[in-house]
Amino acid sequence: MNDTSSAAEKKLLELMKQKGEIETLFMGASMFDMARSITRAAILEKMPGISPAEFRVEFFRHWYWEDFNPQTRKKIIEKVRG
Repeated sequence: MNDTSSAAEKKLLELMKQKGEIETLFMGASMFDMARSITRAAILEKMPGISPAEFRVEFFRHWYWEDFNPQTRKKIIEKVRG
């Protein structure tokens, strides 16, 4: 899904090209941290008493579920739960 107009996307790319490599790296890291924080808050709001192991499972489901086939998901969840 892409809800960004082509003009806005073009302008964003122009602005990003003006930034240095280090600044771009830090921006990416900051966005990643924010996304993790939002995911964490959503999981804890939905499941306030969740155990650390089950939190890791839910985090995996939110971020990586579609990246793996069912057999691999099962193995990962088993490892994450300990």
